[in-house]
Amino acid sequence: MSLTRTSAARSLALVIPLLSGSACPLRDAGRVDSTALYETPAGPRLRIAIIGNPSDPRIAPAREAIDYWNREFVRLGRRLHLDSPTVRGDSIPDELLRSTSGEAVIGGGPATTRLLAKLSDVPADIVIALSTTDLISFSVPWRARSRGVAGIRRSDIPPLSLPNTVRNVVAHELGHVLGLGHNGDAATLMCGRPAPCRPAAFASDSVRFFPLTATDDQRLRERWP
Repeated sequence: MSLTRTSAARSLALVIPLLSGSACPLRDAGRVDSTALYETPAGPRLRIAIIGNPSDPRIAPAREAIDYWNREFVRLGRRLHLDSPTVRGDSIPDELLRSTSGEAVIGGGPATTRLLAKLSDVPADIVIALSTTDLISFSVPWRARSRGVAGIRRSDIPPLSLPNTVRNVVAHELGHVLGLGHNGDAATLMCGRPAPCRPAAFASDSVRFFPLTATDDQRLRERWP
């Protein structure tokens, strides 16, 4: 192997561990035209569906995460609103969700395409998929004419079994769906790889959502009507 090829191989070896285990896809954070959204007299809406067992304990904190984002939109002076979610008892194979999670770091792939195709008949702009396996929670960003997806790992084992984690993990993944990326501040909602931030950092004996950063605020104002 030549020196050039050896150097390239070493560089790749350094990049792969950095990417592995991360489920933050590449972001499309351009300005959203309100005509691409479901328009109501009260303003533009994104319709939400939660797919999972109707008795799943993650549904209540997922609703709280949606409410959190609506409060943030009001705070930021945005007209956008996330509708109250419908809960569907449909089943998405965990294998498909796990494969999509593995592709999230590179912005998608064949599994992501299959997942979006499977969700094509769901009357929603954003789907929150509650998996029953220990995949890394992931997101597929919303784009005009393409659904956003937040895939959430099982919550009966750590770290999502820790108090306060599920609501923040769902809110974090919805942040990616809405166009936000990771940052390195462990005290904020969107902290994530390559920074050493993990869902366990959301654990709290009291109910609380971690805050956005000033940069997050700016991106949301620039992106959403």
